[in-house]
Amino acid sequence: MNISLIIRITVLAVVFVLYVAVSVLLMKEKTGIKKAAAKTILKGLCLIGVVAAAIIVVFNAVLMLNQIPSSSMETTVMAGDLVISTRLDSKDIERYDIMVFRTPDDPDTYYIKRVIGLPGETITVENGHVYADGVLLNDNFVNEEMDGSGDGIYEVPEGCYFMMGDNRNHSYDSRFWNGEDRYIPLEDFVAKAKVVVYPLNHFGSLGKEE
Repeated sequence: MNISLIIRITVLAVVFVLYVAVSVLLMKEKTGIKKAAAKTILKGLCLIGVVAAAIIVVFNAVLMLNQIPSSSMETTVMAGDLVISTRLDSKDIERYDIMVFRTPDDPDTYYIKRVIGLPGETITVENGHVYADGVLLNDNFVNEEMDGSGDGIYEVPEGCYFMMGDNRNHSYDSRFWNGEDRYIPLEDFVAKAKVVVYPLNHFGSLGKEE
């Protein structure tokens, strides 16, 4: 769930309501508030507006704030966690990066998964393990052994990536998406997950696994 829009609307609504309230006070003669004080308040509100605008720009161009809607990345990221991601490095992708991307079946919805397969690789999922071109991949972020429901051999096209959730027995990912839609093209990645910021007991960096 992308909550950046909710933040923008909330900030703008608060600033607008405060601005209207002080403007009304300025127009009334018997409010008991001196015009000088009201003008000071208006200046403060202008400052708030500038800060709010800066926050909007940052979260539109540099950062992204998402609330995790499902358990597919547990226990790395829990359902309900708030995650800050960076947009500027969303095209600089390495294996095991945790990425935010547009979903194959609904471009208006975002998923968060881990990069497992790189462009041109053959990914083999079998017997509870994942291999890239025959090399066993790291799975120390997986909390239980995989069942065999997603077993198979997957040929990752050039310019695309094979994505899996860390909670592999409960993740709808590249193993199950249909046809070529199972591979995520570079242009569909929008941000790289960096840190869980809420709840505070989950606070921590989402550094890449080696």
